[in-house]
Amino acid sequence: MSDLSIPDPAVKHFPQPQALDIQHDTDPAQDHGNARRIPHLGHALLFFAIAIFSFFACVIIGFLIYLARHPGASTLGSSLTPTPAEVHLAAFAQLISYAVTFAISFAVFPLLWHRSFLDGISWTWRAARLRWWKLILFGIALSFVAQLAEHLFKSPKETTDILKLLDNPLSAWITAFSGALIAPIVEEVAFRGFLLPAFATAYDWISLDRTPAAYNRWRQTTSHTTPALVLASVLSSVAFAGLHASQLHAAYGPIVILFFVSLILSAVRIRLNSVAASALVHVSYNGILFLIMAIATGGFRHLDKLTQ
Repeated sequence: MSDLSIPDPAVKHFPQPQALDIQHDTDPAQDHGNARRIPHLGHALLFFAIAIFSFFACVIIGFLIYLARHPGASTLGSSLTPTPAEVHLAAFAQLISYAVTFAISFAVFPLLWHRSFLDGISWTWRAARLRWWKLILFGIALSFVAQLAEHLFKSPKETTDILKLLDNPLSAWITAFSGALIAPIVEEVAFRGFLLPAFATAYDWISLDRTPAAYNRWRQTTSHTTPALVLASVLSSVAFAGLHASQLHAAYGPIVILFFVSLILSAVRIRLNSVAASALVHVSYNGILFLIMAIATGGFRHLDKLTQ
């Protein structure tokens, strides 16, 4: 019988692998204890509060600058129906507020989460990069289907705010760039990056069995249950469609279509665990809409064709 001793797994030559909680830590030395579910409802409310504050601050500053440069425009904001000048000011203020919102968010949320902003909202660019062409084609196909469905409803094209931004070629191109690229990314961060996981976490906490075993699972994992994700998708899609209701002047047909489009975007985000993936679909969806507008109007040179 061999006199060689059996190696002791505890010695340094045979170190035991240390289990990593990839849900929230990648280094046992930096372990922070219980799994942290982010973003939760408090984070979502903070993000939307920052966005709303930034928007109104930019609108007020923009209107004050406009009134200072146009002293005769004393009736600005006096009518319930926004004038083209008011719509342009609000749109420009909104673009500036996007930048302000993200500047604040990129500074504040890493302090709360102890990780980067993009990591916290599950941006996960790699998932989108690996499937970029499929996501783009899917977004284009979804856009065409939505446009076909919209023909079943009467849409108030002559009154929508989006058409008021297309009153001249320069404004039309700026609107197209913003609507096709900037707005979809912002909306995906807000609704799929913050609101969807926040609603899912809230549902899972409310429905959690009040037992030691259930509490232990809650502390050790950050995954959501299927019912939570379904309900969160519905609630965040209601909010998404509601956001666009004023722009569409409460036209129920397009609003219902946007609700279902949002559900599909939520499914992409959940399936790939990537806000970047749903954002790429959203950019493709909006991009094809503005591309069709540009082609139909000869590069926005014949804007009268949009109301025909």
